[in-house]
Amino acid sequence: MKYILNQLASYFNEHKKRYVIVVLFMLIASAMYVAPTYIIRLFVDAIIAKQLTSQMLLQYSVLFGGAIVLAYLTEFVWTFFLFIGSFDLQRNLRGDLMTHFLKMGAPFYHRFRTGDLMTRSSDDVQVMGMTVGYGLMVFLNTSVYLAFIVVMMAWSVSWQLTLIALIPMPVLAYFIFKWGSEVDKSFTDAQNSVSEMNSEVLEMIDGIRVVRAFGLEEATTAQFEARTEETKSKNDRVSEIDARFTPLVTIILAISFVLSFGFGALLVVRQQITIGAMVSFQVYLTMVVWPMISAGDLVNVMQQGAASWRRINEVLQTGDGLEQSGVKTATSFEYFALKDFDFRYPDTKRLVLAGVDLTISRGQVIGIVGKTGSGKTTLLRQFGHRYPYSNQVPELNGLPLTDYETQSVRSQLAEVPQEHTLFSRTIRENLLFGDSQASDEKLWKALEMACLAEDIRLMPEQLATLVGEKGVSLSGGQKQRLSLARAFLRNSPVLLLDDALSAVDAKTEQAIIENLSNQTITDTLVIVTHRLSAITTADQVLVLDEGQVVQRGTHASLIQEPGWYQDQYYHQQIKEDEASDA
Repeated sequence: MKYILNQLASYFNEHKKRYVIVVLFMLIASAMYVAPTYIIRLFVDAIIAKQLTSQMLLQYSVLFGGAIVLAYLTEFVWTFFLFIGSFDLQRNLRGDLMTHFLKMGAPFYHRFRTGDLMTRSSDDVQVMGMTVGYGLMVFLNTSVYLAFIVVMMAWSVSWQLTLIALIPMPVLAYFIFKWGSEVDKSFTDAQNSVSEMNSEVLEMIDGIRVVRAFGLEEATTAQFEARTEETKSKNDRVSEIDARFTPLVTIILAISFVLSFGFGALLVVRQQITIGAMVSFQVYLTMVVWPMISAGDLVNVMQQGAASWRRINEVLQTGDGLEQSGVKTATSFEYFALKDFDFRYPDTKRLVLAGVDLTISRGQVIGIVGKTGSGKTTLLRQFGHRYPYSNQVPELNGLPLTDYETQSVRSQLAEVPQEHTLFSRTIRENLLFGDSQASDEKLWKALEMACLAEDIRLMPEQLATLVGEKGVSLSGGQKQRLSLARAFLRNSPVLLLDDALSAVDAKTEQAIIENLSNQTITDTLVIVTHRLSAITTADQVLVLDEGQVVQRGTHASLIQEPGWYQDQYYHQQIKEDEASDA
């Protein structure tokens, strides 16, 4: 509990006015809650002494009613401000997590699975909200409110009787803290299991077509049931520990009642306390029930909060390992250079790129081809600083790329990756990611360049058509062309196409390439492709094999040079001839 309070100290300090109000009104509310019990004592003693008058009855009634009303109002104020803080913390944590997610590069997402991040951003954040809301409320009840009750018991009745009644309490405290440490560990295990389960759910939903195609519905269901059973058993363990607290508190309080009643009766007989004091003491002891039961909840909530805070903090403290972003602003693109460049992915020893020399000047069209796994996509990723560099750093306009502010470098690029990411929104909204201020006229122009305008016009809702999650309502070729149109709208100096025309037919591909040749939205074009027809007009073509440049030149020169490019060209020509004959 000390750990989580220390971690939240900065948040409490930041909002000290709010929590000063909470504590102040909580003190008033606590005093008002114990006041009616003292009034009951005076009332009972007055009846027994046969001194109760109408005036005294009216006075006690007014004081009793006033205390109740004031207790209600002050309780409302402090709990209202307390739970405002709960939702405020959740908002802040979600904002911090989202900001962190948007800043992180690819290595960060290699470490954390999507389902895990979702669990930490939802379940763990909600637990933190409960800790600051309900948890802090219980903490104040089991400390301030309980302190008020104990003080009133000792001051207004008997300190000896109070000590007798509190004899069983150390036993309760021992088990609360003993079991509390078990809650922390068990809840962490349960949350980690939920993270794994959520990750599997996302993977199964994404791969539902593959599951059905291979007839693995039953096997997948059995696998998922095993995962849910594991998650259930770990949560059952948390529930089992939670369930220990309430019966223990009930037993301890029952013992306290018996002890206080027996010793209290002896004090009454000896006339050391009045009957009214004895009655009020039993009421005080009854009021102790809620704070004592809450003590179990307190340890449980705080330990869960500590576990969730560690999980959230782990994400926020984990970086992506990328080199520190520079301070210079990339305002233009003149040339990009790799000099004897090597690259390997984090935590691997194999060089994916080795000894690459490449200079791309403004206005050039560069083609990158090669066998699957030859390093084409990896080479394209060096432009945007997606991964830590192994040793050398690419140059942009004569300076190391890391001298520039990363976001300003990426603003010079418009990229269409192999995996096309579409959002579960309308076609218009997906396009506006490229240019949030674009008019419909500009959107249609981009669609025409991507050879998608006619397809969209045939749709009943046209630009207002919902594409579904990850573009499920569109074909593979339509997804690619929509991603192309979105990149065109970005109007960046450099356009990077990573096999972005693989799902369209050769005729459509050629039309798009011609549109790119005639357009003015971008100066420089870098194309990774398997179809050599897409790079026949390129200023330079690189052939990669095992991460090395094994051939380079123009299309015309390479088809005359024995090697992979020539073989691939003749192979594709034969396939195209066979297709045209058919």
